[in-house]
Amino acid sequence: MSETKFPKNEYVVDVGNYHVIGFDMDHTLVRYKLPAVRKLVRQCIFDYLVKAKVLKRSDEECVLRYDHLVTKGLVVDKVHGNLLKLDSDGGVLMAYHGNHQLTPCEIDLEYGKGSKIESLQNSLLAGDRPDDYFLFDTYFDCPVDSVIAVLVEDVDRKSGKKWVAGQKNTTDYTEAWKQLYAGFTHAFRVDAFKDGTGGFFSSMLATPEKYIRRVTPGCHRWIQALRESGHLLFILTSSHADFAEFLLDYSYGKSWRSDFAYVGANARKPGFFAQPPSARPFYHVENYRESSCCPVADLKEGAVYVQGNCAGLTSYFSRLTGVPSPKIAYFGDSLRSDVLCLSKGGWDPVAIVEELFVEKPNNVPVQTRIDTTNGRSVSQQQNGQSSNLSSPAAKRRKLDTSDSDQAEDMDYDGEVLRSDIWGSFFTHTIHGEGGEARVVDTLCAHFLSKYAMTCIPCLPELAPVPVNDVY
Repeated sequence: MSETKFPKNEYVVDVGNYHVIGFDMDHTLVRYKLPAVRKLVRQCIFDYLVKAKVLKRSDEECVLRYDHLVTKGLVVDKVHGNLLKLDSDGGVLMAYHGNHQLTPCEIDLEYGKGSKIESLQNSLLAGDRPDDYFLFDTYFDCPVDSVIAVLVEDVDRKSGKKWVAGQKNTTDYTEAWKQLYAGFTHAFRVDAFKDGTGGFFSSMLATPEKYIRRVTPGCHRWIQALRESGHLLFILTSSHADFAEFLLDYSYGKSWRSDFAYVGANARKPGFFAQPPSARPFYHVENYRESSCCPVADLKEGAVYVQGNCAGLTSYFSRLTGVPSPKIAYFGDSLRSDVLCLSKGGWDPVAIVEELFVEKPNNVPVQTRIDTTNGRSVSQQQNGQSSNLSSPAAKRRKLDTSDSDQAEDMDYDGEVLRSDIWGSFFTHTIHGEGGEARVVDTLCAHFLSKYAMTCIPCLPELAPVPVNDVY
């Protein structure tokens, strides 16, 4: 195997330079079986809308038929009811209204020729929720793309007016968005795990093996090696404390209580990073129930906390390490919650991008892997070229790892990670009137390229990597 030729977009990160290393829980430290989770989230939200009499049970057939619209990285326009794929500047590359794909002319009529949705980027970078748009950046929210399409068509049908691109203010779809968001709130509310309501948590509890992957032995060894080499490790998740306990016990094992110096739940990212400390106190949790939580001034090892703020946690790590300004790396999957706002707290984000299983782009920073058989670094991209792994033979692939103890089947369903309708998560090809084609970056690729230290498809990719090596 030839020596590494690092592409210009390939970053090399030295874990040894960091005093503290943190992990998001969902889709990072704990990984899910995406096809099953996708169906579960969609079903929970749809069932809520049926119970709320927003949709009818007969609409489920249409929701399933529109499943081709589901992919991560889309933006929903709450006002106009459109699903959007945006470029790096916020320009609209593709759009769907219900199951209707807008033509380039209709996109111009709807948003203005050459217009850009700058308010979305500004809000995301500030850690705010945009008023009129929402970015589906995780596999907990994007499964409802097909439900949105059905809701939009239902609004159009009830209005008695035929939808026409560019006729703004004739129909307002914000109420449909509010109803959809209420479904999310119902499924993931703080008491839903304890009460067994909402469908999501009760399904996880009943058949965890259907939805949740076990942390691999190699990943366990890598984490233990980090601890033994003197790194301070922590978990920071926006999931609620009781669900976090169940999920970590099942996937990681009960040793998480001693392996991590800090465990924070219901962190409410990105506000954890973006809001002032005075607005985000820490609360101690008793028996993993947030209803009995009490505010605390001093953090202690071995306890589980909820909410809190970046400045307070960084100060705590400074006290534990004895370093005035400890260097902190954080692994997470959500652009909005785990990547874009980390610079406000001085943390370095490592993005978990599962789409790298099916596509190797050359427009985002990707990790260098270590070939432990000959001791040389081997890039996942050769000579800076992008390799498309979305062919039928590659849509279900084994995770390439040297972990001989790995017993878990690591197959991935490429149909979940890449869309035949929307195309690449990272790029989009624009065809000119003269037949010429040019490739542009998507908004998500732009964010990853500009704000992430590097990107990896999952933590087990690092299992063969000695902690003192670069990746």
